[in-house]
Amino acid sequence: MTDSSPLPAADRKLRVAFITTSMIVGGQERVIMDVVNNMDRDRYDVALLLTKERGPLCDFVQDHVTVEHDFRRGSLGAFRAYPRLLSWMKKWKPDCVFTVGTGDKFFLGRLAAKRTGVPVIISGLHCTPGPEHVGRTILGKWNKKLMHLNHQVVTVTHDMADYLAEHEGYPRELTTVIPNGVDMDRFFPHQPPAALREELELPVGSKVASIIAALRPEKRHDLFLQSARLVVDQIPEAKFLIVGDGPSRSDYEHQSKDLNLQDSVQFLGSRHDIPEIQAISSVVCLASTDVESAPICMLEALASGRPQVATAIGGIPKIIDDGVTGFLVPPGDVPALAEKITTILADDNLAASMGKAARQRGLDQFSVDSMVQGHEVLIDRLYKQQTQ
Repeated sequence: MTDSSPLPAADRKLRVAFITTSMIVGGQERVIMDVVNNMDRDRYDVALLLTKERGPLCDFVQDHVTVEHDFRRGSLGAFRAYPRLLSWMKKWKPDCVFTVGTGDKFFLGRLAAKRTGVPVIISGLHCTPGPEHVGRTILGKWNKKLMHLNHQVVTVTHDMADYLAEHEGYPRELTTVIPNGVDMDRFFPHQPPAALREELELPVGSKVASIIAALRPEKRHDLFLQSARLVVDQIPEAKFLIVGDGPSRSDYEHQSKDLNLQDSVQFLGSRHDIPEIQAISSVVCLASTDVESAPICMLEALASGRPQVATAIGGIPKIIDDGVTGFLVPPGDVPALAEKITTILADDNLAASMGKAARQRGLDQFSVDSMVQGHEVLIDRLYKQQTQ
């Protein structure tokens, strides 16, 4: 446990505690991992609090980060999480509590921080607000009422910040936009290992379209599978990788069989070798129709030098340069999705030029260094404001 003596900030590191549910394999969680791992360890002591279980991405959180979990353990866990968070904060004495996402960690994290006198309270809202936030549930209504506790809200797109101001009444000047970033050293253009091709039974030169997203209804894997059927009708040797897991997996597996795609589609489940999956892909896709902010899989595709095809919703048009790094298609338009995937798979020169442009765009606009620096600058500024 870090020394909790109340020294001035100039004489010690700032203590920053991030709070989320669990480090499952997801875009938001990968962003959290990159932030906590890369904050300047000479200036910050960083903790990661998980209200539920650790999750597989905890294995990739560096040793200098304090990780605490299972605040909701046992019967009546949701009710016991609050006093456990209070106890932890009283001992560790964070200078900043940074909740990530909506739900109970948004509610309990801010309450515990306020009760224990934490100087700075920030919340990261990475996705377009759903029912938990906009007041269609009891918890959502309380979360909305507690917005006055926030010294700042961090969003990943300007569209999200505008939504909070226009529909939630949260002051725009109290919202900071920090675009998601990706580790350009971990994700880069390279030949995937031969062992991966052998595992997936993909010959060298295979035409591969991938979707890397949790198997939940809002990600619309059903549309991706429908488009796969159309692509295979044009390019019989095309292969499709579905990377991720979730409650809709069995439904999509049945749909794949109904579309007679058993020989073309592989469900890979959760993977830790996402850089290699990106590298083996000829194109990376996303078919969501309603909810997306700045999907990390698209940023990883940029960094990996992979063309992208995705729907023009949320923050995606800010990531994909249409016709340059990939293609944007109307949400729900299966023929358009299939046509653009086919176009890239059928034209090696186009795929190569888009991949080169994608890598450069990633370097220019979406580095993890810029994302981490954005968090550090915000925390430093707010701490100075609140303690002077």
